[in-house]
Amino acid sequence: MVDFKREITHTGYKFEKQLKKYYHRVEKQIFKLPHGMDKLSKREEEKYRYTTDQFIMFHTKGSITPLLGGGISLILALIFVDSFFSGEKLEWFELFIFSLSCILTFFFAIYYFTKPKKEQILNRRDGLITMTGFYWQKNITMPFKDCLFAYTTGGGDGTGAFMLQAIRPTKSRLNSYDDFMISADCYDSMSLICWYMDKNRPLPPGDAFDEFRQQDYERRKAEGFPRPLYPGIATPEATKEQQKERMAIGGW
Repeated sequence: MVDFKREITHTGYKFEKQLKKYYHRVEKQIFKLPHGMDKLSKREEEKYRYTTDQFIMFHTKGSITPLLGGGISLILALIFVDSFFSGEKLEWFELFIFSLSCILTFFFAIYYFTKPKKEQILNRRDGLITMTGFYWQKNITMPFKDCLFAYTTGGGDGTGAFMLQAIRPTKSRLNSYDDFMISADCYDSMSLICWYMDKNRPLPPGDAFDEFRQQDYERRKAEGFPRPLYPGIATPEATKEQQKERMAIGGW
């Protein structure tokens, strides 16, 4: 089994009190029964997600931002180039947009070829979360219990709203975010993530975890079925017999 434990880089936030008052925050709890995580083929695992009872590693190359941003900037620049060669005179604002588009095109091109390796990891075994850094910033690893989450507001029509994001720890009051949208909405995603990261609970729904349920049950049984780390809905065991045994040993 691959070990995805990463060295801790942060243990909290400089302006944690202010961030905890942020009205877009999503608390770490199991709000509802989340959509399950489907089992992937070996080929899909190498492309999208690696899943065990100890780690979930999401394959992310961080290429969407430079490709999208660079593509839009390049198209805008080419439009103005075509206008110039067509004999049209560019006004000062058009020259400004053209210059900005050229600068952004080069910026995203350089970033695409020089960006560091990006990782998103849920480390259930050690209680750690790894998120991507902001542009050239290295990946961030911190205790999951200390990580703060928020949701997006989206556009005026609601497009892109209620998507779960991890708040990156920074030294300034300016925040950046890493998308952790793995299910239907921010509350479904948080429910699934929090359920998985609570190693005192059974594994969450989804056949991606079925092959690990028995060994995870035996581990928790050997530990005396400690109580859940995070609040939320009831999360019973896979069978009635296991639930009775948990109640007898752990009292919950």
